[in-house]
Amino acid sequence: MMDPRFPPPIPGVLPISPDEGFELDDHGNVDWRLAWVKELGHLQQITAEQEKAGVDPEWYRMMLIRVRSSLMPPPPMNPEVMHGMPPPPHMQPPPPPNVDLAQQAQAQPAR
Repeated sequence: MMDPRFPPPIPGVLPISPDEGFELDDHGNVDWRLAWVKELGHLQQITAEQEKAGVDPEWYRMMLIRVRSSLMPPPPMNPEVMHGMPPPPHMQPPPPPNVDLAQQAQAQPAR
């Protein structure tokens, strides 16, 4: 059973290349903890390089927003808000098969 807090990765979305060379554990599985720790170290290195280059404070703001937004859960579905909305045209039920268009036009009230 999948944990909803950790949805499966979407193919092509995560920037993980096949030749990245992740460390494997004794069973041949990727050591994700080690990969995460290395990624944090890489982010610290990039930050140090940006500090030496005299980066604009906007860079820090954008990086913080990117990291935090990537870790946020998706917004919950709100059925109360959606309940009052009509279904989109492609989700409306088709007309009954025995009713012709003339009968449908007569059955609809004039606007």
